Amino acid sequence: MTRVNPLTPMGLLLLLGAVVSFMLDGGALLGLHAWLLLVLVLGLRVRAGELVRAHLLFAPFAIGVVMTNAVSRGGAVIAEVGPFEVTDDGLRVGLALALRVMVVAVPAALVARRTDPTRLVVAMMQHLRVRPRAGFAVLTAHRMLAEMPQRWGLLLAAGRSRAPLDRRGRPRLGAAGYGRAVMGLLVGGIRRGNRTADALDVRGIGAPTRTMRLQEPFSRLDVAAAALVTAGAVTAALAVSAAVGHL
Repeated sequence: MTRVNPLTPMGLLLLLGAVVSFMLDGGALLGLHAWLLLVLVLGLRVRAGELVRAHLLFAPFAIGVVMTNAVSRGGAVIAEVGPFEVTDDGLRVGLALALRVMVVAVPAALVARRTDPTRLVVAMMQHLRVRPRAGFAVLTAHRMLAEMPQRWGLLLAAGRSRAPLDRRGRPRLGAAGYGRAVMGLLVGGIRRGNRTADALDVRGIGAPTRTMRLQEPFSRLDVAAAALVTAGAVTAALAVSAAVGHL
């Protein structure tokens, strides 16, 4: 999967989101999610720890979806939680919607993390006719956001080196110190953006015609990967749905 065109997994994710939007079969969603996790592990070499962290990231929203639907939809009452009544239809729909969240959000987050932004922008400019000015602007913004945590840490460290000490001998930064760090991060970002814009203009970013050294063509590998992922997803969803239906 790391050797395919970056637009191939992005297109598969868009197709996944469109198809899942019409699914409420919990068994099919469970089988689809299991297949996608297998693709992530084998195709993108995603580790178990990354999978767990990705699920935990979206777990609060998924739990909220289950709780909201369980007490707000009609059906046979299966439990009472204080003033709320949990219904069977509400719980079923809530679990299906929570699985929708995991099926779409977890692969999207992990694929986005593993995708090289430069390759993605180049592919968008070549195949989606994205203008170079817009493409390089997105790439520059991505790189600046990736650098912000490190720059924030440096600004805080610089502020602590000048801050007065408290009774325990530790630097007391205070609200004013954090405010100066925020202002420094904002001003530094604006200056870097201006310098980058000037450098891109010097290199002819707005020229009507451009040549590109990097190329991201589609190949037979893209077709094979898309076909394999799609066929496996359909098979897993139907198989698990049938197995759950027989229980």
